[in-house]
Amino acid sequence: MEQFVAGLEELLTKLATAQDSETLRNATSTLNTQFYVSADCIPAFVQIISRSPHVQVRQLAAVELRKRISKRWQDIPEDAQTAIRGQLLQIALNEQHEIVRHSTARVISSIARIDVPENKWPELLGFLNEACASVTAIHREVGTYCLYTLFEVIADFFMDHTAPLYELFTKAIVDPESKRVRVTTVLTLGKLAEFIEVDDKENVKTFRNMIPGMVNVLEQCLKEGDEESAGEIFEVFDTLLMLDAPLLSNHLVDLIRFFLGIGSNRELDDSLRVMALSFLMWAAVYKQNKIRSLKLVGFIVEGLMPIGTEEDPEDVDEDSPSRLAFKVLNALATNMPPQQVFPIVMPVVVAYMQNPDPNYRKAAMMSFAVIIEGCAEFMSPKLNELLPLVCSGLQDPEIIVRRAACMALGCLAEEMPAEISENHQTLLPLVFNLMNDTNPEVTKHACNALDAILEGLGDEVLQYLPMLMEKLLFLLDNAPQTETKATVMAAIGSAAHAAGEGFEPYFGGVMPRIRHLMTLTEGADEALLRGVATDSAGAIAEAVGAEKFRPFTQDLMALAIEQLSLDSPRLRECSYAFFSIMARVFGEEFAPYLPTVMPPIIASCKAEEKDEANFGSEIDLTLGDGEEDDDESAFNFNSAIADEKEFAADALGELFENTRTHFLPYVESSVQELTELSFHLFDGVRKAVVGSLFSFLKTFYVMTTADDWKSGLPVTYPVHDNVQNMTSLIIPTILNMWKDEDDKMVVVQMCTELIQSLKLMGPSIIAESVEEISRNVLDIFEKRSICQQAYDEDDFVDEEEEAESESLLIGAAGDLVAALCETIGEGYSSYFDVFMPLIAKYYKKSKTPSERSMAIGCLGECITGIKTAVTPHTERLLQLFIKACGDDDQSVKSNAAYALGILVANSQMDLGAQYPIILTALYPLFQGQPVPNITDNATGAVARLITARPEAVPLDQVLPVFIGVLPLKADFAENQPVFNCIFQLFRANNSFIHNQTASLLPVFLHVLSDEDQLGDSTRAELIELLRALNAQSPALGLATSDLARFL
Repeated sequence: MEQFVAGLEELLTKLATAQDSETLRNATSTLNTQFYVSADCIPAFVQIISRSPHVQVRQLAAVELRKRISKRWQDIPEDAQTAIRGQLLQIALNEQHEIVRHSTARVISSIARIDVPENKWPELLGFLNEACASVTAIHREVGTYCLYTLFEVIADFFMDHTAPLYELFTKAIVDPESKRVRVTTVLTLGKLAEFIEVDDKENVKTFRNMIPGMVNVLEQCLKEGDEESAGEIFEVFDTLLMLDAPLLSNHLVDLIRFFLGIGSNRELDDSLRVMALSFLMWAAVYKQNKIRSLKLVGFIVEGLMPIGTEEDPEDVDEDSPSRLAFKVLNALATNMPPQQVFPIVMPVVVAYMQNPDPNYRKAAMMSFAVIIEGCAEFMSPKLNELLPLVCSGLQDPEIIVRRAACMALGCLAEEMPAEISENHQTLLPLVFNLMNDTNPEVTKHACNALDAILEGLGDEVLQYLPMLMEKLLFLLDNAPQTETKATVMAAIGSAAHAAGEGFEPYFGGVMPRIRHLMTLTEGADEALLRGVATDSAGAIAEAVGAEKFRPFTQDLMALAIEQLSLDSPRLRECSYAFFSIMARVFGEEFAPYLPTVMPPIIASCKAEEKDEANFGSEIDLTLGDGEEDDDESAFNFNSAIADEKEFAADALGELFENTRTHFLPYVESSVQELTELSFHLFDGVRKAVVGSLFSFLKTFYVMTTADDWKSGLPVTYPVHDNVQNMTSLIIPTILNMWKDEDDKMVVVQMCTELIQSLKLMGPSIIAESVEEISRNVLDIFEKRSICQQAYDEDDFVDEEEEAESESLLIGAAGDLVAALCETIGEGYSSYFDVFMPLIAKYYKKSKTPSERSMAIGCLGECITGIKTAVTPHTERLLQLFIKACGDDDQSVKSNAAYALGILVANSQMDLGAQYPIILTALYPLFQGQPVPNITDNATGAVARLITARPEAVPLDQVLPVFIGVLPLKADFAENQPVFNCIFQLFRANNSFIHNQTASLLPVFLHVLSDEDQLGDSTRAELIELLRALNAQSPALGLATSDLARFL
């Protein structure tokens, strides 16, 4: 044995002192083949740790010993095990070097992981108590550190004995001599917290009492400038925020004050301030209810704004207090109701824009930029007051302000594309001007903002194209920075997207440049350009169409296929997006590429996500045989590969949709991969899965079905076997996802896809799952669905104000109820009885215009579906719709007019007595409305009133107003009730309508001359009416008028 120990020690010494890789390799190989294969290496390591004079050798022996425990410990005889356990405890106490003590403690915990559950190490607890209570500081350090490492492996054992632990921690956290003991105690408490159950009242209460002591230790570390320990304690507090057990609740106000104080303290090191602000960012996510109910939003915002005025570091990726302050603002804006954020931030923004110090003006523009994402809808009506602020930022003399203003404009264009495109005449000249800026950073951000504006611009882009393309091509050829070139290339793609066929004149100049960029292969910069060029090639193909693009297809497809093997997830992502577009543009012509592109797409769906950066914290000097027993692999997540998977999953749906029967051989494997990915960690992947699964369903339907569906259950129309099989695969997968989905936008997508599929395919797809889908929707309205659970449920929150993502979710749920009413019909009325009051409560003054509009529009759509089954709710809905006709918001008024007409048409209640009140509510909508839909819907409503009860309408007063607004201007669907009403009056020989015939003829001519205005049956009936009028009243002169061609 002695010889074995000497040989092992010699090799470890070689490893610890080796200067060259050859020595390392040889020593490692000998260790693996001659020493680590025997259980004798365990007692040998223990001897070396206890006696070697070299600290590096002792340390290396401890690290290697820990790795061998899991495989070899059981092979050691019991008496030898007992001796080794005793020796290790002694070594831990006597070792002079902290690094070796720590590695030895980790050996102890590796053995404890195996022995403690089997009750084989009763002395361990005694040792810990003794060490932690020792008069020698080093012994106390060893005791607390052993506890810390043991918590990682046998926490359950400790959780049965928490009372003596808290007693020990209460002393250790105020250790008079050793800061190491105090810090390690805080870290151990952080570990313990992870095992406290939500309903374990006793433990929660005792733990909360430890928080002030933990804060004191952090304060000491900050005072002494001990960054490392402070960093570890900040991480503990971040963890406490994210746990389900409410461990911080009654300390949250003080903690937020304390951390905001650290974040604001310019005396402290930036890295410490960044960690403190990072806590506030997570608090905005994980404690949003608590922050709302304690009314802390304003306090936090006021503390953050001055931090934003500090200078940012040169490196764009480096965190700094100012950058973190903006991240916290963004987290508040996206998680809190906009009413609590926007009105507090904006006065500061306005004041800062007046400040002579450019750092304040930068902070103003950046703060404005980061709150747009969560407040877009709330800001939208005020956009005209806000844009001048951004315009003055874009023209600021200082670079940092112009750059921030470009970012703000880019965010506005992304969140409110329609509103920003309307202001193109003001904004684009300013952006063009910035593209000539001397500072490449400004040029880059200007191109980014331009890119975002072009996305929503459409035909309006044509007037700018000549100047725009000249600027972009000049920058593409001459810009000094790769990133600027990449942004320019993206903007060219967006310009093509907006211009459509209008892009043709530039096609010849752009394509050779794109082809060149798609051949680059060297380094990250070239990969970036190649990827963006691939994206723009797709946008251009879609703009100019198959004929024009065909000469380039083969060449660019070859390059896009080639880049799949360049070992870059980002380039694979670009290729998959390009394949999707080529399939859209060329349809079945794309089929010959399927055998080449499908294997890599499926491989990307299966790809393993190893996070390259996660190598563990201990340096391993040997190449070992990979016997790591750490649990580091449990959380492998690589965002680049996740993005690649998202695009791969997305491409599957696109390729099937566009290549149809050619794709059939790949359907089974594709659906299998999509199902596997349905619980992926990354919400982008899950969204792509939902989109593609529904795409498969709809494609099968379109391929196999000729007839229209009929509403009602059980299903009364034929459904093809393929569609039936696909439905029974896909809908259960979706419902399975929905059950556990915690991201609101994924649930919104599920609702939207279901609505589209119902409208296309009818009720067959949900025949088996009406109950489950309805329950899921009910959960959303009652705020019980998993994606609505804030992380802190113990707080009452005022529901009048909601984050904008919540309004989107409620809107999608409402639309789904309407689609279910439409496709199932009266059979869905018992569900409508439950949903009606829940939807109606979104119509009140305190709700936003979009919520009020959703409520009224959704109820109107529901009535269209359930028809006479609305009767029991008539009185309540009538009051609601009449009130909504007088709303300030255009879209609410328009929806209310439609809903009133639909209610009167379908309810079996006699509403004759209510007609005067209804007509009084509708009358103002016939005059001077800013959007034509309002008057069109009011006209449709009056038509439905007349059709239902002509004798209850004072036709002499109503008809001149009614006919005076014809023909309809925008909502041609309402022509159906309007003309049905006119036909009915003519059939009844109504004298009022006969008196109005002459003024109706120009209306008839208008609607017959435009194919889009009337449905076939209405058109045919109108021509019949004209023929009858011509026969009855030749004096009208129809035969010689423009209408003659329809006779």
